[in-house]
Amino acid sequence: MDWGNGGSRRRESRDVTAETAWERRLVARLQAGEPEALNMLFEMHVDRVYAYSRHLLGNVEDAEEVTSEAFLRAFEKAATFRGDSPFRGWLFGIVRNLCRDRQSQPRLVFLEPEEAERQAYVGREQAQVETGVVVRRALAELPEEQRLTLILCDVEQWDAREVAEMIERSVPATKSLLYRARRALRSRLTELWADEEKEDAV
Repeated sequence: MDWGNGGSRRRESRDVTAETAWERRLVARLQAGEPEALNMLFEMHVDRVYAYSRHLLGNVEDAEEVTSEAFLRAFEKAATFRGDSPFRGWLFGIVRNLCRDRQSQPRLVFLEPEEAERQAYVGREQAQVETGVVVRRALAELPEEQRLTLILCDVEQWDAREVAEMIERSVPATKSLLYRARRALRSRLTELWADEEKEDAV
């Protein structure tokens, strides 16, 4: 029996519980109109909000703008947060809507992530750059709910329960969705890499 692993899970559970309790207190202060509470919530979540926005939008500039706007929206809408679900899920719902708005704008096209990826990795191995481009392209082609679930579970390390609350599905349905998303991503990556090999052979 792996006692060490079980102990690690218990410690992680205690850490999450403590963070959630502290977060609830901060949210209560935010709803009372304390700007400092927003600053603290910002520090707690800004990295994950930015990473999530970056994965959805594919470029740094839009991700930075969405991150800033998301926290402003959270401050403006704090009174509407009822605490039925974790604050983080509510915040990421705001982020997702803002990203959808960005993606609906004509100036945003799916070629931008590929170009941004190339620029971000200037000086690195060309093979790494091309791999990143292909992965982003494959992710972008997944249905939105599959892409969202995959990013939250595999990139942001959310557990299935948290994701289920956010997308309003049962935990088993969320796990099934994640399985299908992983399978679809692997299948599409295989196709894209096969196409690249054919082009290189010509």
